Amino acid sequence: MGYISEIRKYVGHNPIMVTAVTSIIYDKEKGILFEKRSDNGMWCVPGGAIEIGESLEQALAREVKEETSLDISNPKLFDIVANVHVIYPNKDEVYYTDVIYEVYEYTGTLKHDEESTELKWFKINELPDNIAPTQIDYIEKFINRLKMDVLTQKQL
Repeated sequence: MGYISEIRKYVGHNPIMVTAVTSIIYDKEKGILFEKRSDNGMWCVPGGAIEIGESLEQALAREVKEETSLDISNPKLFDIVANVHVIYPNKDEVYYTDVIYEVYEYTGTLKHDEESTELKWFKINELPDNIAPTQIDYIEKFINRLKMDVLTQKQL
C-alpha cells in the first residue's frame, strides 16, 4: 500500500499536497506516449506520486514501469508546475507539484496497468481531444519547444 493510500485513511477525501513526477516520453517516429485513464477516460502522460524515500528519478522510473512496462533512461528535467488542483471521480482532492521530465530513451514492450485502459502514441500535430486539463499547458510547451528546435536546426 502506498503513502497516499495511508494518508487517505486519516484525511478521507480532504485536500492533501503531493509531489508527483510526470514523463513526456517522446519518440521522433511515433510521437508522445499517452495513456487513457480508467477512472475518467482522459488521456494523460505517464506519472504519479513520489513514495517516501524515493528520489524524483526513482519515482519516475517506477511509475513509467508500472503504467507502461517500459524501462526509461536519462530523463531530463523539463518543468515544474505547482498548485495543480485535481478532484478525482472518487472525490479525493489533491494539490500537486508536478515535476515534469522529458524522456527520449526507453526499452520494452508497451503494456498498460489497471490505472489505464489503453496506451497510444500520438503525433504532435494529432493529439487527442480529451487530454487531462492539468497537463495541456506543459504538453503544449514541450511541443512548441520541439518545433522551435526544428526551426533552429533548419537555420543552421
